[in-house]
Amino acid sequence: MRVGIVHTASSPCGCAEAVAAGLAALGHEIFIVDSEDILLLAKELAATCDLVIDHTDTFLGWGVLRPFVRWELEKCGARVVGPSAQACFLADDKIAAKRSLNAAGVPTPPGAAITEATAELPPWLRPPLILKPACEHMSRGVTLAKTREEARMAVGVLLESYCQPVLVETFIPGRELAVSVLDGPEGLEILPILEWLPDGEEYRILTEAFKLQENGAVREDAQRIILSSVQQQEIESLSRKAFRTLGLRDYARFDVRLSPDGRFYFLEANTTPSLETGEALALSARWAGVDYVHLVKRILAVAQRRYGVDLTRLRSRRRC
Repeated sequence: MRVGIVHTASSPCGCAEAVAAGLAALGHEIFIVDSEDILLLAKELAATCDLVIDHTDTFLGWGVLRPFVRWELEKCGARVVGPSAQACFLADDKIAAKRSLNAAGVPTPPGAAITEATAELPPWLRPPLILKPACEHMSRGVTLAKTREEARMAVGVLLESYCQPVLVETFIPGRELAVSVLDGPEGLEILPILEWLPDGEEYRILTEAFKLQENGAVREDAQRIILSSVQQQEIESLSRKAFRTLGLRDYARFDVRLSPDGRFYFLEANTTPSLETGEALALSARWAGVDYVHLVKRILAVAQRRYGVDLTRLRSRRRC
């Protein structure tokens, strides 16, 4: 099978190299493309690759534009692994995703969308506060404000820097979790849940620097969390509901906070969770007894079943 990989060549992320090694171990042919060249190469990917793994970080230098890469692939008929472009547009928009999750009964931190630097924060939003550009990821622009004045200043900076609305949320103290989900023939599987252990005592948040640091397969800043049976059932139920509410498929990861009083708050959905061998998805899979190569195989298998085609067909019959 020939598998295309779309990634952002300028990004420090090593997902493309990791998944390429996994695909090679499975005996697949690989075609790697820079997301910045997608307008030139989408037709070729659709015509010559049986499946395409899109792990775009940014497009035209902006994280907010990355779903357009998947949209272009789908427009050309590419068989894309992972969520559809429509689902990515929803899940990548933290404000729209928050509304959808709340409507479905999936708890998120209290928050408000701010579109103008002069707008007043709702009085019920009390510091400390977390501010995020609505459609960025990798914690780009995430800011902790300990006072309302700090929040007001930060909103102005983020609006100017990222040219998109800002989501302002109540900071939820507690434990930072990564909940990885795999789709399969028997339904959605919630992998063993990972807890991040970032530096800091009072306000622990995952910064962009934390996510970009070099890590091997063995990490000291992450551990498997053991929950009570009631909590385990609750987080699994909420994760499945969030997955279906946002229209995700194949695989995903949710960032979740477990507050000191035992409540779960969904912070955001990751439609393209890191595929590096030392990151949350691979670590959680390993705890479930699934090594990296078999993780890649499982992700491909569910996409193959969805498309329901004979992948040995003549590729020359495929057209954009």
